[in-house]
Amino acid sequence: MSEMKRTWIEGVEYSYDANEEYEKDGHVYCKTCHERKDGKILEFFGGKMICRVSCHCDKQREEKEAKRQKQLEIERLKSSCFSSRAEWEYNFLNYQGEENQSLLIAKNFVKDYEQMKKENVGLLFYGSVGSGKTYLACSIANALIEQYQVPVKIRNFSQIMNEMQKCGFDFDKNAYIESLVNTSVLILDDLGIERDTSYAKEQVYNIVNSRYLRRKPTIFTTNLSYDTIQNCIESVEYQRIYSRIIEMCIPVMVVGHDYRKKIQKEKLSRNKERLLSGGERT
Repeated sequence: MSEMKRTWIEGVEYSYDANEEYEKDGHVYCKTCHERKDGKILEFFGGKMICRVSCHCDKQREEKEAKRQKQLEIERLKSSCFSSRAEWEYNFLNYQGEENQSLLIAKNFVKDYEQMKKENVGLLFYGSVGSGKTYLACSIANALIEQYQVPVKIRNFSQIMNEMQKCGFDFDKNAYIESLVNTSVLILDDLGIERDTSYAKEQVYNIVNSRYLRRKPTIFTTNLSYDTIQNCIESVEYQRIYSRIIEMCIPVMVVGHDYRKKIQKEKLSRNKERLLSGGERT
């Protein structure tokens, strides 16, 4: 509990916490680091006041609190971004795909984020199932959140449609769509698996087009080939969607063996050895 005392320094009254500070030679010092706490005397509304100076202990506390607040903000942003807790741990260091161009582009997107944002440049990760597209996209999201505290959301259109349709009458669908449109970076996962209905395609186009018009970077992942997207012969709705995506994004082909099968194989092998060695000890 604070024990406030008053003293006079060069004719100006100064208050300090006697539990934390002490007087010596006409000044006040920190009891822990022994740095001086009273600073310059300033004129203030016709009177005088003494500025308090942050000592080493104060600076350490401020740095610790700043780190704590930063970590809380990172956790808040990740909770808003991901629908799966496992995705919080996806990062470039743990990436088990090939060290190729797609990984380099993903890293450079984060490094040059301010320029990407300024020029409204997005990415289109395309490739076969399990090649690591979603992992790369999540790694970008985590890096943007951790390094810059940038608000990011990752959703696929099936999730979006389900969330819109399962909620009650008090659910504001326009506000929900607006939250996706307005987020700094939106990752739309698994383009092409959305429901083939006019309403679904209209919502897809609204989100994509609105972000295009507001110049907000968007990242897409898809199992579709770039040729399919570029030369779409399906409905006019799909042509409009894909045309916008081509305008917004740099196409990035993600090549590799089935990433998920590789991870699962390593996981099974690792735990098989653990279980066998455990059996030998008993």
